[in-house]
Amino acid sequence: MLRTVLWSVSVVNKLRPLGKSEIDKFLSRFERFTGAEIKNITLVSPTVIEIKIGVQDSALAFDWIDLSLQLSNVSDANLLQDSKLSFLDMSEGMSIIFEDNKFAFCYGEYSSLRSAKDSSLFVICESIKYEELPFSG
Repeated sequence: MLRTVLWSVSVVNKLRPLGKSEIDKFLSRFERFTGAEIKNITLVSPTVIEIKIGVQDSALAFDWIDLSLQLSNVSDANLLQDSKLSFLDMSEGMSIIFEDNKFAFCYGEYSSLRSAKDSSLFVICESIKYEELPFSG
């Protein structure tokens, strides 16, 4: 007699929300993404963008990790093609701003949603979630 066993696999969502009170600590932990490498930008849907970044983590003695950011309820964005990401000089780092119940994630040092829109790479959204992943080189 042949016995069939079915396995159920559930995927655990490891994305953690980034709260407005955690922004400074988050940016400090990853040194404002200075020297990081933006590996790819994926348009998941018209209102969800994922950005994968290789970055040094001060919580892990500055070992490299990959950080996957999910930006949801996007209302405005200026994105670069993946082929141009390697030319981005990350010595300027990234900024995360929370203002008027919205986040801005942008390349360079900015302090307001309005000024963030001057960046060559920015996303204005209502929520940011992140996941720490092993470094993929």
